[in-house]
Amino acid sequence: MLHLRSRVISSLFLGLLALGLPAQTPPPPADGGIGDLLVAPTRVVFEERKRSAELNLSNIGQARATFRISLVRMEMDEMGGIKELPFDPGTENLRPLFRFSPRQVTLDPRESQTVRIQVRKPAQLPEGEYRLHMTFRAVPPDAPVPAPQAVAEAPKGIAIKLTPVYGIAIPLIVRHGKTSASISITAPTFDAKGGVLRFRLDRSGNQSVYGDLKATLLPAAGAPEVLAEASGLAVYTPNSGRTVTLPIRSGQPIPPGSRIRIAYSQPVLDGGRLLAETVMTTP
Repeated sequence: MLHLRSRVISSLFLGLLALGLPAQTPPPPADGGIGDLLVAPTRVVFEERKRSAELNLSNIGQARATFRISLVRMEMDEMGGIKELPFDPGTENLRPLFRFSPRQVTLDPRESQTVRIQVRKPAQLPEGEYRLHMTFRAVPPDAPVPAPQAVAEAPKGIAIKLTPVYGIAIPLIVRHGKTSASISITAPTFDAKGGVLRFRLDRSGNQSVYGDLKATLLPAAGAPEVLAEASGLAVYTPNSGRTVTLPIRSGQPIPPGSRIRIAYSQPVLDGGRLLAETVMTTP
């Protein structure tokens, strides 16, 4: 479930939310009653015979809010960041794959709305995976019309008012024909000073991967101890991998020569199957 709490939409923020990564502490809600939005589920995959899906939008804020819904093209970089790119001749044909309704919703506080999505595959669609992101952007409320006297007394010149736009995005993925992927964890390192693990998730195949990470300390004696966890990390096609920086929980000293197991698994709701693992020894 994605929760929008009056945040300015940006490439970084979209990437964090779309992938399920923890975002920074949000600023206080902006004036104007944009509202809070919950979206569930946070990603939709159409595969095998699945051709339709529903999203549930809920306004948990204190003010009436309007959200405009659209499809955008987004790509992942080597660090896992997501940025919006314009459609080009090679990706413009992805738009007709998805049909959805409504394209704009207005929700009172505590009100919910269903968005219905359908996939229409063309007859000669090549085998593989196709992806767009669906964005939900808050529409700022109309500004009040100034009184005639105020207009007359306004100083001459150019006035610019910047109105922030708030929103989130979720991936819509279509898999057609035979698709598969394999993933491995490579080049693990531990930065004792910074308290972080760094490694790569290397992907191969014609399908994206999505899962949860867990780093566990394996002591010579005693029970294993979880050092860090991260939920909802993806490696999207066509990327061959991404670099991951995983902060360990504060206050947990890691002596030299310690063994750490890093595991990447499907989310529990998807079965929890182990996708990749490695065990490293700290220097």
